[in-house]
Amino acid sequence: MELHCHVEGAARAATIRDLARQNEVAFPVDDPASLYQFTSLNQFLEVYDVVCRSLRTADDFRRITYEALEDGVQAGVRYREMFFSPGFVIKLGVPIQTVWDGITAGLTEARHDLDIACRMILDFDKPSGPSHALEMVNFAGSVSDRDLLVGIGADSVERGIDHRVFATAFAEAPRFGLRRTMHAGEDGPVENIRIAVEDCGCERIDHGYQLLDDPDLTQLLIDEQIPLTVCPTSNVMIGNLIPSVAEHPFAQQRALGVLVTVNSDDPGMMQFDIADEYVAVAHAFGYDLEEMEAISIAGIDACWAPDDEKKQLRSRFATEFNLLRQEHGLPETSTGPNVAE
Repeated sequence: MELHCHVEGAARAATIRDLARQNEVAFPVDDPASLYQFTSLNQFLEVYDVVCRSLRTADDFRRITYEALEDGVQAGVRYREMFFSPGFVIKLGVPIQTVWDGITAGLTEARHDLDIACRMILDFDKPSGPSHALEMVNFAGSVSDRDLLVGIGADSVERGIDHRVFATAFAEAPRFGLRRTMHAGEDGPVENIRIAVEDCGCERIDHGYQLLDDPDLTQLLIDEQIPLTVCPTSNVMIGNLIPSVAEHPFAQQRALGVLVTVNSDDPGMMQFDIADEYVAVAHAFGYDLEEMEAISIAGIDACWAPDDEKKQLRSRFATEFNLLRQEHGLPETSTGPNVAE
């Protein structure tokens, strides 16, 4: 399960080199292997700009969507909800319909070819302001297939941005049957998480690193089981929030009863996928197989798939975990973790 992964950030460096050449965009390095090198969020966003400038046609977006899911399968992902952020390429003259046509084609091909289910979340760029946010929600609302486009989100930097200005856009989302999430409490204060939940009606929080700074808000998320989609390695590599995964508040959040899930964020750009993330979390916090099973099942609880699909996922995960137990000489569970409804 993976609920926090950006399709642009999942793009292969070699693919971006190919698309840059094809679209006559300057590629900043000779070796694509050195493209994804950064030590701060600002540097990350500079590289991200190179990625976006290289994406021009529907087929470009088809390719990166399909390849992101192909790589997800290799990392063991069975289900993913994946962000796309058209605001960045709209500024470069690429129509949003071109973006969505390409993503739809990539999703359709992947569903036919690959053993992975995926739904998309349209993220708007917070620095672009509330009018852009409303434009993105209205476009998402115009897409009729909620099995392909399930929700609306908001990403990019937090500092210096009043998150309350997005309340109007988020208020429109339920009218179209769109779910709501927001990147909050990553490089900004815990107050942004409160605004996302109380003012914007968000049903999930992406990152939520600062949550424990507000005990009352933490209790609210526990009581309401509002999920966090945390990305520990990203917070080390991009956010520079902590020097190591072991210092991430994930374990403490989980111990308190917060519904937390583990995710890769930008696996292509960080060259660190969800399988690597699970290993890092298990080692950092000393989790055994049973605890890692529970963490993966938390992703099912937190996802926006229909209930019947969630039930099928729980059954499949129980079977696959028992096969893993057999391989390692461990006793099987009778029904698997949390299979019963």
